[in-house]
Amino acid sequence: MKDYTTEINTAVMTLGELAFSHAKEHCPVRTGRLRRSITLRREHNRAKNTDTAVIGTFVPYAPCVEFGGINRRPKPFLGNAAEYARSCAQTVFELAVGGV
Repeated sequence: MKDYTTEINTAVMTLGELAFSHAKEHCPVRTGRLRRSITLRREHNRAKNTDTAVIGTFVPYAPCVEFGGINRRPKPFLGNAAEYARSCAQTVFELAVGGV
């Protein structure tokens, strides 16, 4: 039986890149700081040989933009990016493992 670990890790990072691009594209912009702060990081678990794509931002006001605040509507750019990646997941994984 073939080990698909490499293909799966590639698919995970591809989905991370899709979500990253979507988040940057749909991030609300006033000064551009929030958009520039969005990062994509690969975390590798050596024990399990698995990758995780982590997308986020370090600016302190990002949660207020994402979830809303007092007198402020939510503008979910990260949540929508995750949902977009989820909607692409089946196709990406099928392409990664060669239609298995």
